[in-house]
Amino acid sequence: MLVKKYLGIILILIGFAFVFVLKVGPAEETLWMFMYGDWPLLLLSLLCLIPGLVLYNRYR
Repeated sequence: MLVKKYLGIILILIGFAFVFVLKVGPAEETLWMFMYGDWPLLLLSLLCLIPGLVLYNRYR
């Protein structure tokens, strides 16, 4: 159970990192993330955040 809680925390941090990159905007290093627009990055961050929050809250 402790591993799933840490997995949830890691997924939340990855999701927030994607949201931060999305909020800051494309830089020279992250330009490849914005190749198809903002929506794929937003969906990827949601795919990390929602399961992470579920795992963290379930095994809190």
